[in-house]
Amino acid sequence: MYDAGVNRKHRGSNGGKPSVSIQDVADEAKVSIATVSRVLNNPNLVAPVTSERVNAAIQRLGYVPNAFAQGLITRASRMLGIALPDIHGEFYSELLRGADAEARRRNYHLLVSSDTRVSASPARGRSLAFGLVDGLAVMITEPNDRVWREARDLHLPVVVMDFEVDEPKVDMILVDNAVGTREAVEHLLESVAGDRLYFVGGPRENFDTQRRASTFAKTLRERGVQVRDDHVAYGDYSVRWGQAWAKGMGASLRGAGVLAGNDEIALGILHGAEDLKLDVPRDVKIVGFDDTRIASLVRPSLSTVRVPLAEVGAAAVAALVERVEDPERPGVKIRLDTKLIVRESSGGAK
Repeated sequence: MYDAGVNRKHRGSNGGKPSVSIQDVADEAKVSIATVSRVLNNPNLVAPVTSERVNAAIQRLGYVPNAFAQGLITRASRMLGIALPDIHGEFYSELLRGADAEARRRNYHLLVSSDTRVSASPARGRSLAFGLVDGLAVMITEPNDRVWREARDLHLPVVVMDFEVDEPKVDMILVDNAVGTREAVEHLLESVAGDRLYFVGGPRENFDTQRRASTFAKTLRERGVQVRDDHVAYGDYSVRWGQAWAKGMGASLRGAGVLAGNDEIALGILHGAEDLKLDVPRDVKIVGFDDTRIASLVRPSLSTVRVPLAEVGAAAVAALVERVEDPERPGVKIRLDTKLIVRESSGGAK
């Protein structure tokens, strides 16, 4: 049988350098392992002079506590889970950047998964992701009662992004798509006739696409434009879809204004216009959505509606930490604004 008291140092993965164990710290400080554990996890239970001696030993030896072992002792891993529909692309990388920065600021670790099938089955519940985290932030972008039900059934503090639920102790982080969408439509109407404006969105069932399409059509109607079926198109959030839509429009794209459901779709429309020998913004005016790095890298630079993606991630983590540390507080609903950024593709200053 393995005896931690005898084999106190072992060869780790750090180039063969022996790692330092909690027993080494106890020996150095001339205390028990239990005392070292209390200093690490419940320092208020240890006399100050003893705590100082243990902490000095930790510094001298370079001991790094095992977060997973601490979690088993304290029942708090300081590990947060974040489950997203995908982790590919600028949209999710920017959101994760904000989430990770906020987690580190609050002294938590972030465990990321692109699998939103958060099953609460016994096998799943024993996994690293859902067996150890203190709380879970989940983004639900399409109608999916199963995903929400399974997230709730994990019996963890939960924060949801992009999805509204009627639960008293669940926090919601939402993006106000209406503000930026309205600004974009009104901007395009300054130089394009209302019956020549189009919205080219992602999947029809996607919440963001629905909200943006609805505000687009509502704004046109308020300006006296009769909205036709072809004014709004649904596809997926890809360059390929934007390019295919533009190709389908053909020569009728000349003189049009387009609000795309995201920057990748807008980039595809830009490529499609170039294939049709149309100049952007002289012949076609384009506005994207999200304000990812794509918008400022392409030429002409892309006008777009800025979504505060890093702030969404940071707000989700902040709400989750507060929920973990105060489970009984009332749920909060945080709405973050969108804003039009005018660049070259819609006739902005070069």
